[in-house]
Amino acid sequence: MKELVPDADVFEVRANIGDKSYSIEFFVCINGTKYQCYDMIDKGMFEEKDFDAVVKQIAEYIRNCPEYHPGEINKFKFATNI
Repeated sequence: MKELVPDADVFEVRANIGDKSYSIEFFVCINGTKYQCYDMIDKGMFEEKDFDAVVKQIAEYIRNCPEYHPGEINKFKFATNI
């Protein structure tokens, strides 16, 4: 995600991950202003194809975590300061 938004100070991620599907959105803070990922795509801050590639990697990573429960929709939320 840092590659998508290199100027971000904070990332907040919300993810619903299943065995065959996922829904992921994130928010970032840049110089004290909060942005939502889909708004950033609409504003041309990064390309949708790049976003899709990043969220696919996140989903695959979460599916391999010990906290992931196959056969269920797993809800994750995390934040990090950069």
